[in-house]
Amino acid sequence: MRAVWFAEPGRIETREVPDPQVVDPTDVVVDILFTGICGSDLWTYRGLVPHGEGGIGHEFIGRVRQVGRDVGTLRPGDTVIAPFLFSEGDCEECRRGLQPLCGSAGIWGKDWDGAQAQAIRVPHADATLVVLPWEDIDTDLARRLIPLCDVFATGTHGAALAGVGSGDTVVVVGDGAVGISAAMAAARAGAVRVLLLGDRPDRLKVAEGAGAETLRVSRDESPVEAVRDLLGGRLPDRVIECVGMQGAFDAALDVVRPAGTVGFVGVPHGVGPIPPARIFGRQIRVAGGVAPARHYLPGLIDDVVNGRLDPSPLVDRVYGLDEAAAGYAAMDDGSILKAVLRTT
Repeated sequence: MRAVWFAEPGRIETREVPDPQVVDPTDVVVDILFTGICGSDLWTYRGLVPHGEGGIGHEFIGRVRQVGRDVGTLRPGDTVIAPFLFSEGDCEECRRGLQPLCGSAGIWGKDWDGAQAQAIRVPHADATLVVLPWEDIDTDLARRLIPLCDVFATGTHGAALAGVGSGDTVVVVGDGAVGISAAMAAARAGAVRVLLLGDRPDRLKVAEGAGAETLRVSRDESPVEAVRDLLGGRLPDRVIECVGMQGAFDAALDVVRPAGTVGFVGVPHGVGPIPPARIFGRQIRVAGGVAPARHYLPGLIDDVVNGRLDPSPLVDRVYGLDEAAAGYAAMDDGSILKAVLRTT
């Protein structure tokens, strides 16, 4: 089969690799129909996160080809979607909806084979995969579904961590796919006003199209006074940080109102410790973590099915699998927000 291969920073190839097979009785093999390139894949591409030569990618939709003998809920031919990490489903953390804390959890393309491929072996398949109500997935539907695997689930988790509720004013820090997802999720959670901060006009337009207000700010400037002016002299109740860099984290802590809440889902890289006095005096609550995408997937799928959710504006180009290098390059230079790869 064909698979996207990380050769070295800045170099993505598509290679022939062995076809996956069922190994453990709880495995299935899925023929992948569509797979996504995530912003976090760019950290590997840019050499910012160590990654050995090999497969990459963690977002996919596909069709079950083969099932292990202990698989109970899946059948060959089922169309399925995967969260960005697998988990075993029976531990206490999985039952609490905290699948990233499962002792058997792993991320495709990091702890397992990459999902930017024509097929993949899925462990703990019953607990990991979600059956979709469509037999056939075309490109338009794939653009609505692939964001649910990671970026939209992560944005939803950011809104949950920040405690966004009815009547809140929310600021989102970050204009990437996760940030725009968080802005959409905040509105879905009942926020009356959502303001997204970023520095790329094309991405701010996508956020505006999704219903958010936007404010263009550079990464080197404090947004506090500009936000206060825009919000009529006040600061937001909740802030969702979606970048993971020091400047974004500082902006989130500075811009939230006293006794407000910051939820952070940008994976911290190069962020220093938070002095307790920085949050103690203003009574700021801070919560962050890896999104339990498997927990959110059923509800998000139902909303797509019933027309309440359409995250397809996050995906602005679909490439063939053999064009993966072009997709990475386009996301890396910022000319597109998010790419999806079609495997057939």
